[in-house]
Amino acid sequence: MSKRALAAFLWFAAAWFGYEIVWSVTGVPRLGGPVVAFMLGALVTVDPFGWFWPKAEPTTGAATEPSQLPA
Repeated sequence: MSKRALAAFLWFAAAWFGYEIVWSVTGVPRLGGPVVAFMLGALVTVDPFGWFWPKAEPTTGAATEPSQLPA
């Protein structure tokens, strides 16, 4: 299992568990827990802002560098 999938699952479980605590104390709608947990797990998986996973730097091959091209 990749780190990203495991992190998404753990965030999902923690969010759902946390929402269940909030539900039991305040009485908010219970169906919101899985929805909020899924959205948070998807955010961790996709990571559009680069908060959780570092962006991969583009690699350049030796043939694409200007100094390595034949004259």
